[in-house]
Amino acid sequence: MAKKIFKLSITGKPEDFNIDYKSSTNFGVNFSACGYEGTEQEKYDKFYEDLKTNGDIQPVNIKVNMTTQSTGRVLPKTEIFKITKVEDFIKRLAR
Repeated sequence: MAKKIFKLSITGKPEDFNIDYKSSTNFGVNFSACGYEGTEQEKYDKFYEDLKTNGDIQPVNIKVNMTTQSTGRVLPKTEIFKITKVEDFIKRLAR
């Protein structure tokens, strides 16, 4: 299977948020929804495993458009692998 490049979009409030997970297997030309289902923690767990198994070497592109901030970030996989709880991931993006 081809390696994936991931792009995340986060909306909402820090205590009530939504993460949209997209990936591309053609060098970031076309992104499509990852299709993870469940609670935000369950979707994050699926993303975490997918990133660990299929993630390319590029950092993860993250667009944050929340009530508290609107910014773009990139995080290397090694940084994401230190975060297992989705709430901690959201707190990390607030730095």
